[in-house]
Amino acid sequence: MELWRMALAPVYAACLLGLLVAAFAFGRKDVAGRPYRVPLLWFGALAVVSLLVLEHVQGAGAVLASETVVKALGSVLLVLAAGLALRGGWARSRANVLRGSAPVPLDEAVADLRAGHSPGWGVYHGVLDAEATLTSPGGVACVFFDAEVREVAADGRRGALLSRERAYAPVLALRGQRVRATVSFSPASLMAPVEVRRCKALPGTVPASWYQTAQPEGPGAAAPGGMSVPSTADAHPGPAAAWSPGAEPEALSWERVGTVGESCLVVGELRRGPVEGCYVLGGREGGPALVVLGPQAPVTSGTLARRAWRHFAAAGVLSMAAAVVLSRAL
Repeated sequence: MELWRMALAPVYAACLLGLLVAAFAFGRKDVAGRPYRVPLLWFGALAVVSLLVLEHVQGAGAVLASETVVKALGSVLLVLAAGLALRGGWARSRANVLRGSAPVPLDEAVADLRAGHSPGWGVYHGVLDAEATLTSPGGVACVFFDAEVREVAADGRRGALLSRERAYAPVLALRGQRVRATVSFSPASLMAPVEVRRCKALPGTVPASWYQTAQPEGPGAAAPGGMSVPSTADAHPGPAAAWSPGAEPEALSWERVGTVGESCLVVGELRRGPVEGCYVLGGREGGPALVVLGPQAPVTSGTLARRAWRHFAAAGVLSMAAAVVLSRAL
C-alpha cells in the first residue's frame, strides 16, 4: 500500500499544480460568473481518480469499502437534487409573485411603511438608479451589463463567441418621484432583455486572418462612440463586412444592460435601512431581490416558470438516480 501511495504522489502533485494555475488564471480575469466551477471540477476529478485507484488496489477494502463509496455517491446526488429543488422553488415563488401581484409605486410603499404598515413581500415599481456608471461593449452608458461579444454571422445567427464581459455598479437603487431605496441584488437576479449592438472586437480575441481582410466601409460604420448601426442593406453582414483597412474588426455584442432612469420592477421586501430615512429592497432572509427591467413582467414570469420546471425535472432525475444507487448499498 505504501508503494501505491508513493506512485500516486506525482499524480496528486500534478492535479494540485493544475488547480493552483487555474486559481491564478481566474484571479487575472475580469468579472465572470461562477468562477468556482473549474476548481471544484479539479477537486472532483482528483477524488474520483483516487477512489478508482483505491478500489483496484489489493487490500483496498480495508481502507475504503465499496458500500461506503456507493453511499457517498448517493448522498452527493441527493445534495445536488436538493440544490436544484431550492433553485426551482426560488424561481417559482418569484414567477407567482410577478404573475399575481400588481406593481406598487415605491412612493406609496414608503408612505405606508412610514405610517407603520409593513408593505411586506411584493412587486415595487420605480426607475433604476445608481451613482456609478459603466459602458457596455456596445457603447451604452449603463449601471450593469452582461454581454457576449461574438463574430458577425449570416442570417442574424449568433457567431462564434469571442469574449464574455460582465460588470455591475457596486450599489443599485430603485427611485421613485420623492424617495429612493437601495436594492440588494446578485448578478443572477437581474432580468433584462437581450439586445444586439455592433462593437469593436478587442485585440487578441479574433483570428489574425480578420486583420488581413479589407473591405470598403459600409453605410453603418460611422456611428459615434465606436459603435456601428446597421442599415437595411447590411442587416445580416458577413464576418468581414463594414471595416476599412487598418480599422479594428467589428463584432456583435449580445448584451443585457440596465440604464439609469429605465423603468424597473423589483420583487422583494421593503424594509427600513440602518440610517433613518434610508430604505432597502431585498429578498427573504437577507437574500437578493429580483430586478426586472422594462415592461417585461409577463415575459419574465413565464421564463422563471419554465426555469423552475427544468430545475424540478432535473432534481427528480437526480433523486431517482440516488435512489437506485442507494438501493444497491442498503
